[in-house]
Amino acid sequence: MGNIKQQSHPEHDILIAGGGISGLALAYGLVAKGCKVTVLDAPTPTNKASRTNVGLLWCQSKFQHLPNYAKWGFHSCRLFPELTKELEEISGLEIPVNYTGGLIACLGENEYESRRNYLVKLRETLGDYPGGMISRSELEGKLPKIDFGPEVVGAAWCEDDGMIEPLTLMHAYKLAFCKLGGNLVETLIHDITPKDGGYSVFTDKGRMDCGRLVLAAGLANRRFCQFAIPKLPVSADKGQVLLVERMPPVMPIPLLGVTQTFGGTIIIGFRHEFIGHDTRIVPEDVAIEGRLAMRIWPELSKKRLIRAWSGLRVMPNDQQAIYSRLPEHPKVTLINTHSAVTLAAAHTRHLPDFVLGGELPEMARGMTLERFGYAC
Repeated sequence: MGNIKQQSHPEHDILIAGGGISGLALAYGLVAKGCKVTVLDAPTPTNKASRTNVGLLWCQSKFQHLPNYAKWGFHSCRLFPELTKELEEISGLEIPVNYTGGLIACLGENEYESRRNYLVKLRETLGDYPGGMISRSELEGKLPKIDFGPEVVGAAWCEDDGMIEPLTLMHAYKLAFCKLGGNLVETLIHDITPKDGGYSVFTDKGRMDCGRLVLAAGLANRRFCQFAIPKLPVSADKGQVLLVERMPPVMPIPLLGVTQTFGGTIIIGFRHEFIGHDTRIVPEDVAIEGRLAMRIWPELSKKRLIRAWSGLRVMPNDQQAIYSRLPEHPKVTLINTHSAVTLAAAHTRHLPDFVLGGELPEMARGMTLERFGYAC
């Protein structure tokens, strides 16, 4: 018997590298289907994109030149009411969420017309669109407790947009995942290699072997997938955020870039910077953010700035989500998207079947690595 090589069996059926919103949304969907799933999540509490995210459920900015991606965002937002109710029942948490639509304030007529033209094209692309441009008086009617600056001439409005508290959503996913039998392990991942038809994941807590692997680790996916792809087409998108002191509830509808949180503070953030992994705060850039916010809502000039921080978002090179099997590795699924909160419901409902060997939903089938020239 000692000379016979025994067949090794992986200790984990499905292992997910990454316990942010994307990884947890998929993990919960898989255990809800009866799968045995382990999620590996870095123990550092501040390294997740969810912690630099106000939690907008946002459709109206989803690129009219990518019609299926735009449809995918709307589809996901419409799945959220049922999903949040389900998560609340299983986790025991109440998830703060707002389904009252979303607004983008326009400074000046040129910005208003540019946004109008964009929505005209988006409506033509989608065939239908739940919103449109509104005047300043209509904007004031939707947000009567805000005195807008003189440059604000109106806004773009979408009734399918909204807002959810991202850390509570993440916590509810974790609790529901574990209550349904999922295994959550806090550990750093150092390397991933193919092994005996499966995969070995090397962590601070030792080697873990799995039959199926999901890479949902944001920017770290670039390192983890190098056994199949030398250069994953995603980049770091830096945002710098300002937090203004708590105010009474004045914003029942979220306003892009200047949003009141469920706790009453105001988060300001407009920037997208592609400068690598430099997360240092740049005071001059923060000042630009603040000045832009005050042009929209002058009262902010009288409020106390609590703090500022920066964070790195994940941005695929063509700004569309990536859901793909890796070349020559059909049991490895890759997920990278800059819209993890908005798309979480679609990830939960539709991606488990893809991980298990099925097809993507029709509107997401063009989102694989094949569009970058890889054979998947």
